[in-house]
Amino acid sequence: MFKIKFLPARFGDSIWIEYGDPQLPHRILVDGGTAGTRAAIAAEFNQIPPEKRHLDLLVITHIDRDHIEGVLELLNQKNPGFQVDDLWFNGWAHLPENPDEESSFGALQGERLSQNIGRLKWPWNAAFDHKAVFIPEAGPLPGLTLAGGMKITLLSPNLRALAELRPKWESEVRAANLVPGFGLQPNDDLPEQAGESFDIVGLPDIDRLLESPFQEDSSEANASSIAFLGEFDGKTALFAADAHAETLLSSFNRMSPDRKVSLDLYKVSHHGSKYTTSKELVEKVDCPLYIFSTNGSIFKHPDRETVARVIKAGGDQPHLVFNYRSTLNQVWDQPKLKDQHAYTTTYPIGSGKGIEVEI
Repeated sequence: MFKIKFLPARFGDSIWIEYGDPQLPHRILVDGGTAGTRAAIAAEFNQIPPEKRHLDLLVITHIDRDHIEGVLELLNQKNPGFQVDDLWFNGWAHLPENPDEESSFGALQGERLSQNIGRLKWPWNAAFDHKAVFIPEAGPLPGLTLAGGMKITLLSPNLRALAELRPKWESEVRAANLVPGFGLQPNDDLPEQAGESFDIVGLPDIDRLLESPFQEDSSEANASSIAFLGEFDGKTALFAADAHAETLLSSFNRMSPDRKVSLDLYKVSHHGSKYTTSKELVEKVDCPLYIFSTNGSIFKHPDRETVARVIKAGGDQPHLVFNYRSTLNQVWDQPKLKDQHAYTTTYPIGSGKGIEVEI
């Protein structure tokens, strides 16, 4: 069994993974979405007997609030009600002053997530000797095998991305409401569909969109994203977080210089932003299934350019899966478009339930 549930995380990410024996599954949680996502995460834990509520791995991919708030809300409790074998998160203590240093430990005291990890005494980046989670400039990509046989291959970030985040850290954590005393201000107290765009009308011209030039994302926080492959029982999934196309493509070329990388599932980076998924990146993989995690609010994702790149460069009859049906993404369910460009779609049944796939 290799099941992946994309929780209803509003415009963010929260991914619940179960693998192994269906009666005694191993579990991974990748990100916590926005603050309200804590309820969806708690609902998953509530289906597990209290004495068995533990994660083999908890990954907080980067500091953006739409990836971190839900977990932070859970950890703010005196007893979050679960344990972890390892937690991956690059905090202030892991950001080098320059990319030639492997670690720097001038910790920014008071940063809430770091405080909570310390208070709970959970293993923190234990697989990386408690240092930064990053890929080296040369040599094999870091990899390990978790309990139960899940193989993890790290694809992002590189050390330079962590170094470039350092001078931006304070403003980023303030934007993410992680400074002690600042107070969380949940950004999902609006109805699910609030903030969606209604100004894009008509069927998209996919061929024309494909010609749009690609411009790389410039966000230091996104560049610092922990992205990885998860392999189990002959199946491989890409969890791309908000990672940059250049970094992912470089890692894939290191893995397989002359051939495509075979995937069974591709969680599209940054909720389908046109700045993090290039045509060249999509062409580098052989994958039938592409996941878009967002309700379309705030940032109006997924961008049409990204969906067009997946449809045209994502292989024969790519299948697009959305964890929400929104006013932005429902256009891709038009039979005329699907027939003309040979792709298929899946949307969740009902609102606010997320979507689960098994590969």
